Amino acid sequence: MIRLVNFLLILEKIIDYDKKVIDKGLTPQKVYKLCSCIRETFCLSYSIRKDNSLYIYFQKEHALIKFEGNKLRYLGPDERSQALLLEKALNKIREEINIKNGIWIRSTPGIFVRKFSDISSFIDFYESIAIGKSYLIKMDPQIDEEEVDIFNLNKKFVEIDHCDFFIIPTYNQSIENSKMIELFKQVKNIKSLSLSKIKGMENIILYINFKKDQKRNLQNKNKNDPKKRKNLF
Repeated sequence: MIRLVNFLLILEKIIDYDKKVIDKGLTPQKVYKLCSCIRETFCLSYSIRKDNSLYIYFQKEHALIKFEGNKLRYLGPDERSQALLLEKALNKIREEINIKNGIWIRSTPGIFVRKFSDISSFIDFYESIAIGKSYLIKMDPQIDEEEVDIFNLNKKFVEIDHCDFFIIPTYNQSIENSKMIELFKQVKNIKSLSLSKIKGMENIILYINFKKDQKRNLQNKNKNDPKKRKNLF
């Protein structure tokens, strides 16, 4: 059974907006992109993916938001619903300026926030929860193919297992941001993964979920086939 696939988005800093901006239909582009990622992580036609988790880390503020699929409430498929839940979590981060390292604060059901003292303490936390494999996504089409495992829509994709993490930096890997990337490269069981053929971080999440569903459907089909059932164990 495939369950609990994790996505980690890394942003440079917190995005400022409020409910009035959303109500006027003036959602900032970066917020719109984040909402698309939330939607692709969790939203199905008539239900929520309970076996996914989404983490959003804001590098400048050393702040983390966690969305747990099996605990989420009030998340609708519309952008407004997603933007307002995200705004509540961001406000919780701003309000809880004295959040101690290691303490989760609930924003709304299934959404939690916490802070870290620095990037290194966040990486330490990440290593403590990364039970499965980790994949650092590279979206630069000019990347040196000798340094990464290349997978795209035209090639075989990696095997997605329980508790795997897919790490997606949402910014260019500049000198200022290089420390975060270099620290991630030192994480145990991590691989660099190029998905340069897929445009947009929300589409990367959509594709990974598609491959995950594809494997689950194949496993379920094999379970019902007596000839193949023994090969699953």
